[in-house]
Parts: sequence; structure tokens; C-alpha cells
Amino acid sequence: MAIRQNRKRHLADDPPQEHRPSKKLRVKGRAQSSSNFAPEFWDNLSKVWLTPRALRELDRRNDARPAPKPPTPAVYTTDLAQFARRGGPDLRHLRGYPEPRDDRLKMSSSRASDSSRRTKSTKATTISSKAIRSSAYDDDFEQHLTDRNIYLPLRNNQAPKPNLDDTRLLLSASRPSLSPSRFDDSRFEDFLQKNETKSEGTVMRNVIPIITGNASIPNEGNLPFTNFKSLTEGLTVNAVPDFFDGAPPGDVDRSVREDLSQMIVPTKHADVPVAPNFFLEAKAPRGGADVARRQACYDGAYGARAMHSLQSYGEEEPVYDSNAYTYTTTYHAGTGTLQLYAHHITPPTAPGGRPEYHMTKLRGFDMTDSRETFVQGATAFRNARDVAQRHRDKFIQAANARARQSDVEAQHEAEITVAAVK
Repeated sequence: MAIRQNRKRHLADDPPQEHRPSKKLRVKGRAQSSSNFAPEFWDNLSKVWLTPRALRELDRRNDARPAPKPPTPAVYTTDLAQFARRGGPDLRHLRGYPEPRDDRLKMSSSRASDSSRRTKSTKATTISSKAIRSSAYDDDFEQHLTDRNIYLPLRNNQAPKPNLDDTRLLLSASRPSLSPSRFDDSRFEDFLQKNETKSEGTVMRNVIPIITGNASIPNEGNLPFTNFKSLTEGLTVNAVPDFFDGAPPGDVDRSVREDLSQMIVPTKHADVPVAPNFFLEAKAPRGGADVARRQACYDGAYGARAMHSLQSYGEEEPVYDSNAYTYTTTYHAGTGTLQLYAHHITPPTAPGGRPEYHMTKLRGFDMTDSRETFVQGATAFRNARDVAQRHRDKFIQAANARARQSDVEAQHEAEITVAAVK
């Protein structure tokens, strides 16, 4: 794979990088703290799932509430027997009393808790500390996407399905680079050894390049899509694909690039590929496959919108043909599973509504089962990149032609106006 020297990820034939920067959560172009999403995110969810982030938001809102003013307790006679017959002391002023805000009281409470935990095993404490870690791409994130007509597979069974028979046929076309003479058992064993890793960065450096092979398709990765118009009103993180393909910015007519900037230009970096429509999300063995799928759904929606913007550029009405022109893949090193998905866009179901973005599974492969299954998966992956590039180039060329035709017509009208004045 051809790699640009400035920011491109090094692949199989390149020297390994020492470290790969971790993904950062970003909202509206700024770094998102590890705490939570904005309150508007939670206010607009049609259903709130019980996730660590939802509990943190509940704690935040409870802490922000003013302490209730305790009612004045009733005064009773000091006669003990009569006092007891009347029910004892009035404790209503203690109901709903918030936790103490004073730091010293909190510290005292914390020390008491620590003391009680000393009797528990160290192993249990370690598991508890890990349990509080959560991904931004949880059930509530998925619900947020669904509420905005961005659907994972099977989440919207009423949507028209794209015809993917021809695409699946193209994905299975053999590739000489994966023939037994060029990718033999020893190379498959090398893949298996490199797949025994514990970090996502190592997966991207050492494992994914074996799957991608060498190609001249412009690509980038691990860059937040800060220039795209948010599909979620900026209430969630920006998409940060581990890997994506796009077109060189110079291939897109300048007027098209400017008119569709927030639809096809993912970042403000001048040399990053534009109009991305092929994406990869990878996970280390301890990473969640469900998280990778949600990330791929999010990436694919941006890619589908980019292709639709180019396809509709210069047309009187938006073009909705229910065909898939964007593809995403996920790879989970723990299971050795490669999944391929197609994404397509359909018109709003109501006037003034949002378009709908749909994710459909194409194929799935156990890359670590045998050399044959690896070859099948890598073949589909590489062919999908080629198919995505053909779609991308076709739409860019058509948009460029319409832009130039519009320029010619504008120039002609200007000449007629000048002649009439004379």
C-alpha cells in the first residue's frame, strides 16, 4: 500500500512505529473529557440505557440539585411512654438528604469505605476498578444514532434493502497477490503470530497491513472528522476511523470542494483524502466487537452522505437510488473475525425530515481458522477497497463535469449581459 510519509500509517513493508497515538474523544472539534456527553445528548434520547455514562450523568444532575430544606421537626413531650406511643421521633427531615458536600466528611466516608474493603480480596477490587471504564460507543450512543435515523443492521427492518448480489460477486474475485505461491502457509503463520497482541496500536501496525496488502489507494487514519457537519448535532464524539480511503483533494474540482466542504472534506488538513467511503475499525483482544460495529456504523453514515452529496451535486433534486456506495469493515484480533458492511441512504419518510442511513452486512470471515479462510477474507477486503474507489471516482468525475458546465453557462450569461449593455 502506498503510504504518504507525513501522516500515513506504515504498513507491512515499512519499519514499525514505536507508538501509535490513542483515539481521543472529540466533540465539535475540542477534546472531550472522559466524563460524559453534553446534557442535551441525554435530554433528547428516546430511551436511556443503564450504562456507566448514564449513571455518571445521573450523579452529576443529583449533585447539581439544591439540598432540600428539611422541615422543622415536631416537638414532643419528654414522657418516654407517651413519646413512643406516638411513633417515636419525626425523621421526615432526613428523607432524601443528599450526601455531605464537605470535603472532610467525604474524606471520612472514603476512609471508612476503604477500611471495609480491606477485608475483600485484591482480585475483586481490581475487577471493580476495571468495571467503571466505559466506551463512548455504548448502548446510549447506539440509541442516539437510531433516534437520528442512523441504523445498525436489523435495526430498521422496514427500510428498502440494496441489491448486493453483484457486490458480493465482485468481492469474491480472486487476487494474484493472495495465490498460494505468493501467500503460503509460512506467511499465514506469520499472521497468526502477529495477531497474538494486546493493543489496538499493534494490531494496526502489524496485523492490518497483512490484510490490506499493497495498494496505491490514498488512505489515512486516526484523525478526527472535525470538518464534517455533525450527523448528531455535535452532541457525541467525532468519528475517528482507524483507517479510511478517499480521493486526493486535487481530484475534486475546487468549486465542488468548496460547495460540499462539510460533506466531503473530513478534516482541515490540506492533504488528507476527501470523500471517504471505505473504513476500517480494529480492536485488540480485549476490545469490544459491539463497539467496533457502532463505530463502523457511524463512519459509514458519513461516507454514505459524502457519496450522496457528490451524486446529487448540481441536480435539481437529491438523488436516492437505494444503492450502496460505501463500505466499512471491522476486525477483532481476539476472535480473528473480519466483518464487511455496506451502507446506503434513503429519503426522509416525512417532509422536512432526516434522510435515513442503513448498514447491511455483506460478509464475515474467521481470519485465523486456516490459510484458506484468511485468503477469502483478505480477498473480500481488498476487492471492497477497489469497488469503493470506483464508486468514489465515478461520482467525483460526474460532479466535476457538472461544476464545469455550470461555470461555462455562467460565463456565457455574463458575456450576453455585457453585450446587451454595450
